[in-house]
Amino acid sequence: MEQTSKDRALMQALAPKEPRQLPSNFPYLTLRRIKEEQRQEERRQHRMAFVTTIIVSLLGIAALLYLVGDVLWKSLASICNQPDTFVLVWPTLFCLVFFALLNHWLSRQYRKT
Repeated sequence: MEQTSKDRALMQALAPKEPRQLPSNFPYLTLRRIKEEQRQEERRQHRMAFVTTIIVSLLGIAALLYLVGDVLWKSLASICNQPDTFVLVWPTLFCLVFFALLNHWLSRQYRKT
């Protein structure tokens, strides 16, 4: 029986070859690749959780505005007509800025140690 070129190609493909040598640091490279894939998966999950949180928050705000928006708008309009409405705004804003700066300064001080 005569061998054709396909038969020879198949015989050559199936013929035992010399074993491939793995690099000496193969386990290290494999573990590094696995850790990188795990890190990427974790980042993707964090991004997905962040996006989901934002979407749910926006939907909740939209639902509240849809359900009670007109009542809130009328209440805000009646409050703004009173003369002493914004008496506490400046002290509250000052305290907010002060504590934000204090938080920033303290976090930088304790992060160094």
